[in-house]
Amino acid sequence: MANKRGVIEMKELSLTKGRHEIKSVFTGKVIEKSIFGHTVEDVLDIEKHMEIAREAMFYEQPYYDEIVVYVTGLTPLFQAVFAAWLNVRCGPPWTLDMPRGTLTFAHYNRETDSYVLVDALTGKTRQKPVPANADDK
Repeated sequence: MANKRGVIEMKELSLTKGRHEIKSVFTGKVIEKSIFGHTVEDVLDIEKHMEIAREAMFYEQPYYDEIVVYVTGLTPLFQAVFAAWLNVRCGPPWTLDMPRGTLTFAHYNRETDSYVLVDALTGKTRQKPVPANADDK
């Protein structure tokens, strides 16, 4: 969602802490916040990971409708993030209304040494929105 100046405010998170140094595709600053720690107990406990993902995406401040997650591996954690986002945005009770906000996955492309932004619901490649702070360009 754009603020009064017309710039998009968003939360940028890496999937896991410390696997790689990840820089924002918007600001160039290192992404400091991660959804999951460097080590994860019981990798296949998707329900537990969904709780952690919900907390990081929706209940830790600051809150924004736009969320970008830099994918760094561990497929069960990736699944938990997507399921948690859908759970908060679409139900329960479940609704067919389009969810508010967006979830974008940033997938690393080794060939170009950059991230490709992909809308989680449509699979379409997204263009970079304007950073929340225009001075951060």
